Amino acid sequence: MGNALEPEKPPSAINTGAPPAAHDLLVGSLFGALTVLMFALWIIGTRFAAKTTLAPFDIAFVRYLTASVILAPFVVRNGFGLKRAGLARAAMMASGAGLPFMLASSTGMRFAPASAAGAVMVGSMPVFVALLSAAIDGERFGWIRIVGFLAVVCGIGLYISRSLLNIQPGAWVGFALFLAAGALWAGYTMAFRRSGIGPWNAAAIINFGSLLVLTPIYFLSVGTGLGQAAWSDILLQAFVQAGISAIAGLYFYGRSIGKLGASRAAVITSFTPVAVGLLGIPLLGEFPYPTGWIGIALVSLGVAFASAGPSRPKR
Repeated sequence: MGNALEPEKPPSAINTGAPPAAHDLLVGSLFGALTVLMFALWIIGTRFAAKTTLAPFDIAFVRYLTASVILAPFVVRNGFGLKRAGLARAAMMASGAGLPFMLASSTGMRFAPASAAGAVMVGSMPVFVALLSAAIDGERFGWIRIVGFLAVVCGIGLYISRSLLNIQPGAWVGFALFLAAGALWAGYTMAFRRSGIGPWNAAAIINFGSLLVLTPIYFLSVGTGLGQAAWSDILLQAFVQAGISAIAGLYFYGRSIGKLGASRAAVITSFTPVAVGLLGIPLLGEFPYPTGWIGIALVSLGVAFASAGPSRPKR
């Protein structure tokens, strides 16, 4: 990976819809697998935080303050890349993967289990990205990929069916927030791919921008709860939120987009539900119910189809 704070080659600004070369497919898939691992660990860590005294705004402040401190040497040396990305795309990236996304996802985990975040939030991301790719870039999908996307949607629907039948009252709030977070992340994916900047620049824009917006709201309006929290909980969230998610996760995902394109990189992350479901058993003691496992399996099967099939040429 080289020097972690060296500028990276930016992803291609144009997606032709053609399948990636074999080398790019292999390397992009490797970065995609690392993204899945980062996503899974972040979801588990955030779900754990929901069981502590830390509120969503506390978690967000720890996340963006720690990540901004870590990224400061890179920013001093290389800047943010705002001129190249443009203010509109920078704002979309900061919203899609920054504070709004973080608040929606972390609040949702107070109402629904970690496996739900994996299935609903991460599972919906490639569907939203595919819709945006078709609407904005005119990307067309072959029938194999369409079947894959439909399987992902059916898997998510099966997963949330238990909540819709009121077997888990209140969980629907978490599911709604997870869908909103998935849509926000899709916006980030498209904005990053079209920005022409590297993943470290994107991480800097997201974390510094979120910290700039959050700080006055946090101290002047919401109020901090860090004084009542255990130091062990704060340090764990600093590692999970900043090191794993805000830095490593964004870097690996950005490299995956650069190699695979937006829609394929997003669809690979839908393997996250399986990782979260398996890790949640020993780490959180959360066991998905039978229909939940079937939904997770459908999402994963849909990922295999949606990532393997070819795209048609643009209109």
